[in-house]
Amino acid sequence: MAFPLWTRHSHMRVAPLLTFVLLTAACIPAQSHGQVDPSWLRSWNEAQETRPKKLTSSSRIAAVNEPGAPLIVSGQVFEPDGTPAQSVVVHAYHRDANGFDFGPDDSSLTTWRLQGWVKTDAAGRFDFATIRPAPDHLGREGGHIHFTTESKAYGRQWAPKVFFADDPMLTDEQHQRSAEAGRFAWIREVETTNDIQRISVAIQLKKESDF
Repeated sequence: MAFPLWTRHSHMRVAPLLTFVLLTAACIPAQSHGQVDPSWLRSWNEAQETRPKKLTSSSRIAAVNEPGAPLIVSGQVFEPDGTPAQSVVVHAYHRDANGFDFGPDDSSLTTWRLQGWVKTDAAGRFDFATIRPAPDHLGREGGHIHFTTESKAYGRQWAPKVFFADDPMLTDEQHQRSAEAGRFAWIREVETTNDIQRISVAIQLKKESDF
């Protein structure tokens, strides 16, 4: 089922409950093959237009002067059989330090303001330098990072959103479900050294593309 476009402009009036539903739907792409929220896909296609022609295994999401706590994301992508996946394109995006995806009041852009691209190395590894994203400004969920992957063998896929283990907004149920994923747990421990936070991420590719 495709979700409707969401409202980001003040001149459009909808009931509070409908606003919540629309905003929530806009942040979550459909999780079945061939079905995708058209608003999310529009943002993703626009992101492709700014994709660097040459990708390396290290890149930035947020600029050096972006407000927020510095964060290093170290990741590794694996084939469906568990072996490291080389030359996989990884796209990542997240909210800013105020909890917005698209700039102030989420009204200035149609694609994500803080996003980046890498291509995994021979060991399937990559890393991003960025800032720690804040929880959603509407209080719907804790800070997290979105990842998509693209490879010749398995097409374009969504990876689970990655959350931070020290986030008080996470529930015991979420922690339990994440732990059940083992090495691919989507709630990650945070280490801090010299005021720089660090998390490690493990992504396993599926056998078929998502969109």
